[in-house]
Amino acid sequence: MKSKNLNLGNSIFKGFNDQDGLMICGYEWGMSKQDQKDSQDNNLVEPEIDIEHTFANKARYWGERANTWRYDNNIKQWFELWGFPLDSNELGGNFEKSLVQTNWADTQGHSIHDSDADKYIMPEHVDNFIYHVNALRPKVILLMGSKLIDYLQNPAVLPKFIEVMGDITERRTVIQKPSSGTKFRVHFQSFEHCKVVGLPHPSGSFGISYDYIASFKPELSAILTEYKNLRNF
Repeated sequence: MKSKNLNLGNSIFKGFNDQDGLMICGYEWGMSKQDQKDSQDNNLVEPEIDIEHTFANKARYWGERANTWRYDNNIKQWFELWGFPLDSNELGGNFEKSLVQTNWADTQGHSIHDSDADKYIMPEHVDNFIYHVNALRPKVILLMGSKLIDYLQNPAVLPKFIEVMGDITERRTVIQKPSSGTKFRVHFQSFEHCKVVGLPHPSGSFGISYDYIASFKPELSAILTEYKNLRNF
């Protein structure tokens, strides 16, 4: 079931993602303008009945239209490229139930070009992010957007994050792989109780290729393997 106090994209499964899970965190809620148009054309209305659903299988709740959402589909593809394909059959397994999707801000926007620091370090948005981190205490956070890892370092955010997740144990490192296309940077940072990865935005990064995302398999596979071992999945 979803918690009424949390802004989530999937259900909460006690013992899996209510604590110590893997958090997928974007900028804010909302679709691209094309996705929004498609949803309006398909009369997208939130179901009245709360049906349990994982990030990997939102169709249980939203219907088949959920399988067309670019943001979600790209993330699913990334997990597969890293060697961790998500089971979209019913509720999947323990790993799928341990994922929890949220956003830094509980607002709606249609373009990541609106994602400026002045907006996302506003107290209400920082508090929303920290509230979810504190409530869920994830072991791994995948920040889906190139600016989010920078916002995390902001003096308005980092001390609050450290208060929940402990001191920094590994300073932020930046890795950029060889590529014939756009070479996005991927950031890694560790805290006492959490690992954070800063990734490009799955549906807003023009020029990003699956091959480039796949080139980070060694780093992401190590993090996800450690996470699964820690959770005994």
